[in-house]
Amino acid sequence: MSDLDRLRFLCRRGMKELDVLFGGFLARHYETATSEEKWVFLRLLECEDPDLWAWIIGQTPPPAQYAHVIERLQRND
Repeated sequence: MSDLDRLRFLCRRGMKELDVLFGGFLARHYETATSEEKWVFLRLLECEDPDLWAWIIGQTPPPAQYAHVIERLQRND
């Protein structure tokens, strides 16, 4: 299994909304992301879905080290 295949698998979450956001970031931004953004993305994949969703919808602020990538996920651009 390649690293990209492993990341695609890890982007499959318990919530369809998170699947779309994480899969979209992986497809559109991961390759050109900075090493810091890649590190944050990998750390986010280790987080629990309820925490991720609360950060993405703005219910609770994300930890500062995750804020930039969370903002990109929120924009879903």
